[in-house]
Amino acid sequence: MKDLQDKNILFFAPTFFGYEAAITQKLKQLGARVDYFDERPENDFITKASIRVNRNLILKKLNNYYQGIIRSVAQKKYDYILVVGLEAMLPSALEALKIQHPNAVLIVYMWDSLKNKKYASLCLPFFDHIFSFDKGDALEIPGIKFRPLFFIDKYDQISQDSHLSVSIDLCFIGTIHSDRYNLIKEVQNQSDALQLKNNFYMYFPSSKLFFYKKISDKRFRHAKFKEFKFKSLSQDSITRYIKDAKVILDIQHPSQTGLTMRTIEMLGANRKIITTNTDIKNYDFYNAKNIFILDRNNPKIDKSFFETCYEQIDPQIKFNYSIEGWIRELFNLTSPFLA
Repeated sequence: MKDLQDKNILFFAPTFFGYEAAITQKLKQLGARVDYFDERPENDFITKASIRVNRNLILKKLNNYYQGIIRSVAQKKYDYILVVGLEAMLPSALEALKIQHPNAVLIVYMWDSLKNKKYASLCLPFFDHIFSFDKGDALEIPGIKFRPLFFIDKYDQISQDSHLSVSIDLCFIGTIHSDRYNLIKEVQNQSDALQLKNNFYMYFPSSKLFFYKKISDKRFRHAKFKEFKFKSLSQDSITRYIKDAKVILDIQHPSQTGLTMRTIEMLGANRKIITTNTDIKNYDFYNAKNIFILDRNNPKIDKSFFETCYEQIDPQIKFNYSIEGWIRELFNLTSPFLA
């Protein structure tokens, strides 16, 4: 059954490792007609940095971008307007879209903590339904519903290929921020001492940012340029890394309580995970045989964790964290397990 059959959806999300394409594809599989626009006008370093630090620096650019979109969809009739990320979006754009499409239901999903999105709160009053991956957002801000992140279908495919042998014991793939570098280096040193095979893809958005961090942040004083990658990986490349690994390392931002995308992806891929997020104990899929909680202040890994196999979880619980389960909750659609 196609629960969104013939529904028209205007969809905004940042270009981010292909997740926007996966969401668009799944919405279409469920029957919707989708018009997608990048939530940011451009994805160069200067534009991204300006959006996060001082949006007024590029306010004219943002206004022109969203006015162009509003003109281009003026003749459409949308049933839903979905925004994921809510970083560059302007309140004036949302107000204009609500006037232009009075029957549309507006939905926003935050896949970053609102603490890290200084302008997002200005836009929240325009939405009918507000979801956040961060439990702290939902507890602290009235009207926000807690909804964890999702895994895309590629990760479920990894779980179906679980009979294939793995060549790496421990893998990390992610952007370097906050205290991640020092924690990763400590875990890497321990895994070397335990003679575990490891693969660490530490990504910086630009070499300029690396040199800035090396000068301004004492945590990067001993960091070496050659340790980092400055090219982001495609989803296909990420899944190849994960397919070859037994355990994945996850280090969430210290100001976030919500589980990272990587954590949920490992649920989809049937991969064990080492994570600094202690709140994972409160989730319905938690199993100490699959999930090792790393003390952020005194990180120590245990070799025995690498010597046991992943234990399967309940299929209905797993489905709830899939991209389809995520969409069904956002759009208030019935789960196929309850149909």
